[in-house]
Amino acid sequence: MVPNTPYRASTSTPATAIRSKLLSRSAPSIPPASQLYEPLVKGVLRHRLYKIFLHSAFSCWILTTLWMVWSKEGIFGRGANSLLLPVTPSTLGFSLATFLAGALPVVVLRKSHLVAAPTPATSPSKIFSGALQKRSTAHALFTYLNSALSLLFLHVFLTGAYDNNAPLNTRLTPFVKSRKHPYYLNGQLLYILTSQMMVGAACLLRCVLLDRFAVRWGRILISQGGEKMQSFGLARVVTVSLTTLVYTLLITLAQVLAFAIARSVVLPALFQVPFLHHILRPFTAHFLKGAWTVTLLTRHWSLVSRAFYLALTTVGIWEFAESSFDAIVAEPITVAQQTADQGLTLVSGLTSADAYLRHFAYAELQSFSTDDSASASDRRTALFIDQKYNPSMWSTLARECLLVLGRDYQLLLRRGKPMSPAVSPPAAQGKPSVPLPAQATPLIQTKVYKPAPTSPLHAALDTFASDGPLAAAVSETAEAGASHIPELFRSVMLTSPQAKVDAALETVKKAEENVAAAVHQAGSKWRQNASSVLAACLPKGVARSAWKIEGWWTRERIHRVAETSLPNRYMDALAAEVLSRLACASLTEDRYGVVQRDIPRIIEALLSLLTALEGYQAELNVSYALPPPDQLEKLSSGEVANREMLAMEAARAGEVLGVVSDAIKDGMVQIVRTFGDKLAAFKFPPHIAKKLQGFVDYN
Repeated sequence: MVPNTPYRASTSTPATAIRSKLLSRSAPSIPPASQLYEPLVKGVLRHRLYKIFLHSAFSCWILTTLWMVWSKEGIFGRGANSLLLPVTPSTLGFSLATFLAGALPVVVLRKSHLVAAPTPATSPSKIFSGALQKRSTAHALFTYLNSALSLLFLHVFLTGAYDNNAPLNTRLTPFVKSRKHPYYLNGQLLYILTSQMMVGAACLLRCVLLDRFAVRWGRILISQGGEKMQSFGLARVVTVSLTTLVYTLLITLAQVLAFAIARSVVLPALFQVPFLHHILRPFTAHFLKGAWTVTLLTRHWSLVSRAFYLALTTVGIWEFAESSFDAIVAEPITVAQQTADQGLTLVSGLTSADAYLRHFAYAELQSFSTDDSASASDRRTALFIDQKYNPSMWSTLARECLLVLGRDYQLLLRRGKPMSPAVSPPAAQGKPSVPLPAQATPLIQTKVYKPAPTSPLHAALDTFASDGPLAAAVSETAEAGASHIPELFRSVMLTSPQAKVDAALETVKKAEENVAAAVHQAGSKWRQNASSVLAACLPKGVARSAWKIEGWWTRERIHRVAETSLPNRYMDALAAEVLSRLACASLTEDRYGVVQRDIPRIIEALLSLLTALEGYQAELNVSYALPPPDQLEKLSSGEVANREMLAMEAARAGEVLGVVSDAIKDGMVQIVRTFGDKLAAFKFPPHIAKKLQGFVDYN
């Protein structure tokens, strides 16, 4: 029986494979820090900036209240009105104006030019010369001068509004009250104006020499369970107050000396210049009446004291604002707890391009690695076994930490000096050809068969083609002619545009180098000649003091060399502690042994850096150790003081090196105690194995 199914022809559509919706996607990479970690940290820093503003505004309110009480009722403020004066609208308004004119510009300046690492300089002269090449120095000079002058004008307005009992000659008006000479400048205003300008310049010099734009990272290593010192504790207030008082006294003495020189030497010399005295006489002729004596200072003691208190207020506002800024910007930040995957957030933070934000990531990762809670153990396990990202979180973490340690290890070996440019290796000479025993038969590269005959039209077209016989003959003739052109005429032949550009750049570069060398040579000769002339003219005591000041200005500090060799020492210490703690935790929390394969690399990196640090410390101990007491007695007092100063600087350099070496030693002790005999399963280079054996024997 034939079934009733229709007949299907053989030309029907062939069968195909079943399509699947499953796609082979590669694992995503770890999100960049700009998307995951940095927004969280910047949000916390924004709130801390408001905290800095609050502290600065409080100090401005205190200083403004003191000024207003003094102006109205004396320094001690007698009467019941003095109790209500701090909260009056006028006091609050002047306090706000003082904050806007004094504290706010300095805080914004520090925030705009904040850097994570200090300036790589080893002497005050190098620090100053390096600061002159930065844009931040010009911005700081403008900010300090503008703030100082703004506080002066605010003081003038405050004095005119509240000091009603002050005589007219003490008012800081631009011109003196004289009908005969209405354009004579007010000397008191000029003195206070120059005093404020010197205050701004002196505070800029202190900021440059202290390298205040760099963050002080010392407090970030304090354990989270320790007692945190408040930013504006009693000790900090006392320290800032004493620093402000002493520095203002020095500025006032320098201002009095500079004003005396300008009054007795500079101004009379300017009046001797032709045509210039006609311009200066209507404004400054009264300054030449009488000679500069000490009695002139005593007769205007109220002006000097007024300038001193104004300078003290100005420096105090700046110092309190900058002290608050230094303390708050270095406090640790904890933001990973706000995210779903803390390990991913912290590993993403390690890849940040901003070194300042990377410090916070390492500090929080240190707490992440040392937490003993069960939830922290689960988070570390998730970090170890991660396979969702390529590269994995542990691979990224280990790579970033080892890169940080490796870069600073190379910098330490160079003692902070920049890397020398790589020298291109000489071109390898070709092997000399061995002469053949017999003359070689040349290979025939032409056609051996007779070509087929072509038509006359086709042959004519081939002759005029770009690769035809005529073009080849012309090219050979041009090359032969160029080879016989003399060198004198060949130098003016047309060259390629790129060759012209390269030749021009090389010429300009050589000219710049020659000019820089000539300027440096001329400057050194001028300084030598000037120093020799001054040494011959000045008294011996003054010349000796000038020589000491010059030596202090140009001498390299031993501890500064160590700081230049380890500019990121706090980050290195955090990276070493993170690697060692996570390696110890991997013994029980790493289920698949992902971390164990990197333990030899971690130990080798830590011990290599430790060996370099100990070698540097040994050099310091040998070079700058104090001699025995019997040898010190044979030296002069100046040599003994110099030896003690060098030994003190070497001790400070040892403290710099100890930041990293102590962290590495603690980490290696933890690794040895955790793994014990299991370290025998790893292979190390001989010098690393010998160093590791010392830790094993110690434990």
